[in-house]
Amino acid sequence: MRATLRFLFLLVFLVGCAGDDEEEIECSLEKNALLDSYYSPQFLIRLVDASGENLLENGSIDPEIITIQSASGNSDFVYIPEIENTATNTIASEIQYSLGVFMAGGKETYKYQISVEGFETTDLVIRAEQIEEPCYSYIIPISASINGEVLAQIEVSETELLVILPLVAQ
Repeated sequence: MRATLRFLFLLVFLVGCAGDDEEEIECSLEKNALLDSYYSPQFLIRLVDASGENLLENGSIDPEIITIQSASGNSDFVYIPEIENTATNTIASEIQYSLGVFMAGGKETYKYQISVEGFETTDLVIRAEQIEEPCYSYIIPISASINGEVLAQIEVSETELLVILPLVAQ
């Protein structure tokens, strides 16, 4: 009896999956709204000193004294603290003690002014690329620079970039 039920279930599943793969993709507003609420484009910043030491990790900078402004005003960002039980060389180990900065709008170039008490203000430029999918499009950061000089960066995932931002003490 169980074998018959399994076979029947498998048959129904296969018949349900069989069909023309060339069919036009139907996009619904609900799917797009769900995607928009799930994915907010962002890039990550690791603030370092001249020797490359992470200033958030060593406690030299309190995340509360950081201001990030874009052309439209203050930009939303989140501080990513230590992530407990993180294995070395994982995404989590790369992004801890950094800032996640949200990118608004679908532009190719984003300009941010990073202000940290006790350090010179930095003008950061992020270049982004528009990705087109059948039912939606989104942006991903592809490079970062200060005064035309490309900064060191780590590709965290297909859609996120970790920028190593050196700060200069005042």
